Amino acid sequence: MATVLYVDDEDAIRRAVVTWLTRRGHIVHEAACVASARQVLESQTVDGAFVDLWLGDESGLELQDWIEENRPDLSPNVVFVTGDVAAGESTNHALGVLGKPILAKPFDLKELDEFVRRWVSPRPKTDA
Repeated sequence: MATVLYVDDEDAIRRAVVTWLTRRGHIVHEAACVASARQVLESQTVDGAFVDLWLGDESGLELQDWIEENRPDLSPNVVFVTGDVAAGESTNHALGVLGKPILAKPFDLKELDEFVRRWVSPRPKTDA
């Protein structure tokens, strides 16, 4: 099972995701803002993180920058979520440049499972 961080300022969505992943046996840490997410990441080891793009007055991109600097091992396992369809192509392009997957709200909770599965899948061995 995985240890996951879910960062979202929308309480109802955050609770639904935490419940969904917990029922699947995962350990789930949650945060509603960048500062809380940093606290979790400074004290816990996580396999991956789902990060809302817009966190009130903050941006999930701020957290991504912090992760790149302080937890670069986690960076490949960051997935952004957003309900901001108005940003459309420009937001998707910016995130695409970062190489990050994007889940559009409302998403099917089952979509989370595929990412979590990848985060904990055994890595293929390479011959040295």
